[in-house]
Amino acid sequence: MLDEHSSATELEAGELRRRIATSVRELRTRAGRSLGDLAADAGIGKSTLHAIENGDANPGIETLWALAQALGVPFGDLLEPPVPAVRVVRAGEGPQVLSESGSMQAHLLAATGHRVRVEVYQLALEPGPSHQAAPHTSSTIEHVLVTAGGLNVGPAESPVHLGAGDLATFSGDRAHAYEATMPGTTAVLLLEYGSEPGRSSRAAES
Repeated sequence: MLDEHSSATELEAGELRRRIATSVRELRTRAGRSLGDLAADAGIGKSTLHAIENGDANPGIETLWALAQALGVPFGDLLEPPVPAVRVVRAGEGPQVLSESGSMQAHLLAATGHRVRVEVYQLALEPGPSHQAAPHTSSTIEHVLVTAGGLNVGPAESPVHLGAGDLATFSGDRAHAYEATMPGTTAVLLLEYGSEPGRSSRAAES
């Protein structure tokens, strides 16, 4: 019978296997690479990579390093829980700070890094055919805060529904869509570019 320490260690190892499996599979899929292609680039067997992605293997540091190099990501990205395709902050959520008088409160909705360019747009949308947006330049991030009405927004294959006060953050360098679900829907769009956008950047293309 395993003692408590052994059981805890085994559970931690199992969680790490699942975390690595999900991260590697998600990163490979996002990069549009096959099992065979990534395995060859990392110098490991296809069956080994398959086992890693299924959570059936305990890859060593050398194997994980090779995978990180082949995927072009930091080593730690394979150990951290994968970032969701869409980050949603519902109205009233997020860290809150109050003024000393209590007359003002602020909720942190998103924190951004230093990028080449940031653009902010006010959007007005009405129900009808969804607006299908083409991918922006590499590493572009979109933050959409609904101020009135309702909106389905996010990656074309997995949009999320937002109500007034809800915020969604997602990669803008993939095909994405906007679809109002209520008349008079308005939102604030903040675009973070990972590289200098073209001079013809327009809100209508967002």
